Amino acid sequence: MNRSTAILAIAAIAISTACASSSTDGTPTQTQTKTQAQKPVSSDPLYSLTLMRQGSVLLQQRRYQGALEAFQQADRTAPGNATNKNMIGICFLRLGQYDQALGAFDQALQLVPGFTDARNNRGTTYLAMKQYRLAEVDFVAVLGDSTYSHRRQVYFNLGMTYLQSSQTGAAEENFRRSIVQPSPVYGGYIQLAKIAEQHGELETALGFLEEAKLYFPEELEVPLELGKLLYLMGREDEARPYLEQVITDDPNSGFAATARTILGQS
Repeated sequence: MNRSTAILAIAAIAISTACASSSTDGTPTQTQTKTQAQKPVSSDPLYSLTLMRQGSVLLQQRRYQGALEAFQQADRTAPGNATNKNMIGICFLRLGQYDQALGAFDQALQLVPGFTDARNNRGTTYLAMKQYRLAEVDFVAVLGDSTYSHRRQVYFNLGMTYLQSSQTGAAEENFRRSIVQPSPVYGGYIQLAKIAEQHGELETALGFLEEAKLYFPEELEVPLELGKLLYLMGREDEARPYLEQVITDDPNSGFAATARTILGQS
């Protein structure tokens, strides 16, 4: 599924999805889709882990309300688990319930002050709430953990924080850090291309987008941005195949609608 840069900045990121910001006590081994209302109440800690695995599966399926109910029941069954609090916060974040998400991440950090995932997720929540100074504080603290495996995503999130605060220089610096190999963040290329375009550096912008196309061929935002930029540069024959690719790959998407407008098809 294609993601917009805005989604990456808030949730990925956090999500990163979760991948960049969530952690669990175990990897689900089978799909379990029963919700809290279908489960008996138990005080068995092993049952709490089962609920957490169930919630993780539902979260991966983007069934956020069901995942939230599973994690909340796990918390009632065996309270005081910081990982479970973090997962509850992720569910609230995905549901757009930011105050509840902050509360859950705060609880996770009270239980384990050095819980980097929870701090990163809290920063992502502050970013979504446009509380940029608080987001910056959390992201900088996360980067203080040299062992954190999702540093590239954090650099991207910090870059978005600075960009939204009109600190373009600091934003560009962090976007550049987000695309360092290995594991670059594709949104970093998009934002660097936009900044370069704003500065009139169209060839530089093109270079960022071509590199993004190389590493992220599945992301439709990349050919869309390439098509838009090439049209701007007067290279319409080169732009057309990129825009037609967007329309063919996902004809009902917002990206495709934009591509049709550029091509004069709407």
